[in-house]
Amino acid sequence: MPPKDEKSEEELSTLEEARRRLYGIEDVPKAERPLLANAERSAPHVWASAESPTKIEHLARHHVRFATYFLAGAVAFFVLSAGIAGYLIYYGGNSVSVNNISLSLEGPSTIAGGDIVPLSIAITNRNPVEIHNATIEIDFPEGSRSAENVLIPLTVYSENLGTIASGETVTQAVKAIVFGAAGATLTLPVSLSYGAQGSNAVFVKKSTYPLVISSTPLSISVASVAETVAGKSFTITLQVRNNATVSIDNAVIASTFPFGFSLLSSSISPAGSNFSLGTLAPGSSRTITLTGMLDGQTSEQRVFHFIVGTAKSTSATDIAVSYMSQDATINITAPFIATTLSLNGASLSSATLASGEQENVTLSYTNTLSTNVTNATIAVALSGGAVDYSSIKTNDGYYRSSDHTILFSKDTDVAFASLAPRATGIGSFTFSTVPASAFGRSPSVTFTTSVSGTRTGQSNVPEQVSASATETVKAATAILLKAVSFHTSGAFTNSGPIPPKVDTATSYAISWQVGNATNSVAGATVSATLPSYVSYTGATSGQGSISFDPSSRLVTWSVGDLSQNASAQASFQVTLLPSLSQKGGTPRLTSAASFSGYDRFAGITITSSADPVTTETIGDPGYSPGQAIVQ
Repeated sequence: MPPKDEKSEEELSTLEEARRRLYGIEDVPKAERPLLANAERSAPHVWASAESPTKIEHLARHHVRFATYFLAGAVAFFVLSAGIAGYLIYYGGNSVSVNNISLSLEGPSTIAGGDIVPLSIAITNRNPVEIHNATIEIDFPEGSRSAENVLIPLTVYSENLGTIASGETVTQAVKAIVFGAAGATLTLPVSLSYGAQGSNAVFVKKSTYPLVISSTPLSISVASVAETVAGKSFTITLQVRNNATVSIDNAVIASTFPFGFSLLSSSISPAGSNFSLGTLAPGSSRTITLTGMLDGQTSEQRVFHFIVGTAKSTSATDIAVSYMSQDATINITAPFIATTLSLNGASLSSATLASGEQENVTLSYTNTLSTNVTNATIAVALSGGAVDYSSIKTNDGYYRSSDHTILFSKDTDVAFASLAPRATGIGSFTFSTVPASAFGRSPSVTFTTSVSGTRTGQSNVPEQVSASATETVKAATAILLKAVSFHTSGAFTNSGPIPPKVDTATSYAISWQVGNATNSVAGATVSATLPSYVSYTGATSGQGSISFDPSSRLVTWSVGDLSQNASAQASFQVTLLPSLSQKGGTPRLTSAASFSGYDRFAGITITSSADPVTTETIGDPGYSPGQAIVQ
């Protein structure tokens, strides 16, 4: 027997030791290892069989497939749960959200300052449950007033709407008088607060409503000279008008005077450079006259700045809310020939024009220098849509039709060859205005007066001098007022005999009609008085409103505003009870009717009239003169 290889035994011991360590086999008696003993008896080693690797692979594959299915199912369940939860949150269940409340406002987007603003608010509850204690609030700008009572300030409108059912729409009408500066955009904040059953939370839905102010409630116009001489007094006229339908308190004019201006006098005592006007009634105006003088050099320009608005209180003079600003620019010129134009005997600053009438213009001039002015020329150019240029005539000047200019020079008067110091003179011309139908919008006539000449200085060096001034006269609109009576026709069913009989009542309809040709008219009214033998029945019809004052027996028709080419008509009923002394006559049913309104362009109050209305119902079908005579 060959001897053992010692090296092989050593390697075998090493492998055996490794095997024991790997499988945890220790030299412990089997009696002390009962589990191992049982394992050896009951289960053979897996690796002892040739099929063991296939079984292991199959079990591993089965385990991975099951884990994948389980994970996919868990993800699907999560996605489904999230979808159901989202649906319940946004579309179902009993949840309440402000996103399910619709809050819409309808009304005018543009108003005139001081007008009534009507708003319609629609609230729709799209929540699945009803909401409780729904309260709507609107914040109005400072100075707003109640439409029901203009004396009551209205800064916040609040209304409790109670309970709004699911799917229900509630509408609410709101009116307020809003003020603001022309061109300003006001934003009205709107909010709806409410609660829900089972919750003490308060939900708030917010929105806004923009509102543009097209015209200002307070307007200011400035009239002044275009040029003045340093150290010579001149006048600035300010007119403030309330264009609103309500009174405006604490009206104030804030003035900024240029450098070198000295205020000599004022028709209203100033507080610094501001002027307090107090309260202005609807349609009323206030005029302030300022007299002052400028100190400066020739060709310098001075700008006056005026702002009209309201103060916080009657004692304050600083503007809290401004509505309109207006500037006046005055140039300082060197005086040598002073000129003045008058229209029909009135200065151009206070004159107005009427349609279809002849206008007389007078030119007065004075050499204000202490030296002669030679080759003097005065030119007055006319422009504007109100002029009938074919009607311009002059007796002591020359009309140059190519540029509508009237010239006064040595060619028309030898005195212009050399005007002595302090020399004066007068020239004149006439023109006619076009008919009202041809006026167009904003009719006016502009007079541009230019003066030129040569003056001699102390060194006897000739010096050319010239100056010009521009003044505009606005044409007032033409108002046609018509007053007629009816019996068998018209707006009412009348009673009584025709012809009328002594001591027997006969009713008539009085119809007033007004037509506006050109400029916009504000606050138009028509009025007339009723004789003692005529009674006012109270029946009215037509546009605007008609009122009767029993003490003065004055019937007043409040027409309102009239735009260009607009017309309006209204009627009221009266009863005539003729006496024996009126037998054989046609008694008056009203006095002469008179129209009054404010021409916004011309800046003046315009009037018109119509003849008294009698029993002559010439508008009735089949009318004959005998039907008007009292029997």
